[in-house]
Amino acid sequence: MVLKNDTVGNIKRVEKAKDDVDTSATETKGTVLIHSAEQLENYAKTEEAKIEELIKAIVDSGAKVIVSGGAVGEMALHFCERHNGLWF
Repeated sequence: MVLKNDTVGNIKRVEKAKDDVDTSATETKGTVLIHSAEQLENYAKTEEAKIEELIKAIVDSGAKVIVSGGAVGEMALHFCERHNGLWF
């Protein structure tokens, strides 16, 4: 596979990467009403845990490289690198 752009993040090389294609798109738009600092903190922890769970599931499936057609969130990139994944 040849990609025109550089990787996102610090990991620049992966060997023996598996090949799989998922063209599904997801929408993550919504409104959350928060009334206190405690609610905000709990919401942030829950979102962080969900993103890590998703990235860990992708890496645990054997995927080492993730190619995205859109922007990559900082938290998703953080967990991707924590689990030694490469993101384009």
